Amino acid sequence: MSASKQVITINDSVGFVLSEAELTGKKVGEFLLTRDNEIPCSDGIKWWVKGFPAGKSKEDQKHISLYLYVSKMVSAKFKFYVVGSSIQDSMYHDFVEHTGCGFPTFASHEMLQPLFVDGKLVIACEADFTFSVPFVCPMPRLTIDGYHVPTDFELVVGTKQVKVHRSLLSLISPVFYHMLSHDTVESKLGKIEITDFDFEIVDGAINLCYGSKLGTPSIEIVVGVLRFADKYGMESVTNQFAKIPRFNLSIETFPTIVHYAYDCFESNLFDECCTFFKEHQKLIFATEKFCQLPPSLVARLVKKTFDLKMRLDVLPHAHANGIDFILNPLEQRIIKGLSLDTFCKTVSYVWECSRDDQKDACAKFFNDNQAEIKLMKEFYELPPQVTHGVMKLGYEISIADQ
Repeated sequence: MSASKQVITINDSVGFVLSEAELTGKKVGEFLLTRDNEIPCSDGIKWWVKGFPAGKSKEDQKHISLYLYVSKMVSAKFKFYVVGSSIQDSMYHDFVEHTGCGFPTFASHEMLQPLFVDGKLVIACEADFTFSVPFVCPMPRLTIDGYHVPTDFELVVGTKQVKVHRSLLSLISPVFYHMLSHDTVESKLGKIEITDFDFEIVDGAINLCYGSKLGTPSIEIVVGVLRFADKYGMESVTNQFAKIPRFNLSIETFPTIVHYAYDCFESNLFDECCTFFKEHQKLIFATEKFCQLPPSLVARLVKKTFDLKMRLDVLPHAHANGIDFILNPLEQRIIKGLSLDTFCKTVSYVWECSRDDQKDACAKFFNDNQAEIKLMKEFYELPPQVTHGVMKLGYEISIADQ
């Protein structure tokens, strides 16, 4: 597994003075250039702005063209604006080359000329730069001393053992405290078998509690430690590590982090995942790990991200965006719970998206409930091909059953 990096966002800004003489005197392609600005904490990433008062190309003439440039790979959400006016424009861009990105026709000369004061106006650029830096993991320290005292307990993970002190386990976890303070099998044997976590995760979690360092852990290890801490109520570990996933959200780490947020009911983190998903969904769809997530998780993610009212509303969105792996499991649940309230939306989706495997179930439901359905205004507002399709198939099923 690759080492984790911390993903951070830094806000920075720059401005330049544009004279009225430059607006009218510069030729197409001539530009003004700001100084290089080094993004704080970025290990040397620089950015600058080019302004073309007469337009960058002939297609842009009689407009000012504004572009942001960077020296290294970085993502940026940025806006240009004329100070003291309502003229502004913004965009998001993933910079992968030393090419600029911006607005070829940011504002026309006609819009700008009334804004000059004493022959000058100020144009500013404000940007939120997002980039990775080497990850430094904060380590919880529950005890300073301990290794000089012989261990008296084991956490058994497969064929390996993590040796630990009973007193430490009782201190860090109410679950372990309950096991060890009563006459349990684990207390008598002096060991607990851990079957749902890898050795590396269990060993890492316990070492943290002794004040040891994990070095540079992958996000999978960090999330594994958080899951382990959540299961055993190790709040001191959870509190120290809680912010790490949100600092490390990226296309690559997204599936691991959103899965943890969903399973462990981390609602604030899940909300941040939804925001990130909305901005990067196309790239996230393409990752192999995303396609391995539970369909119920993805359904909730899509529903919350796009503020959909019903789980049924997730299906057209998933179908349109190629999230095919959640369609069948979600359809089965919706078909099983089919009711008069959901019939029209369901049958519309099934016919318009050509979900042939679900058509028979809809037609049979229509046959069983057609007296009520034929009194529903919503049914007659469906596209003709849908109403005709479900009635025709219902008829064919009735004839076949006779």
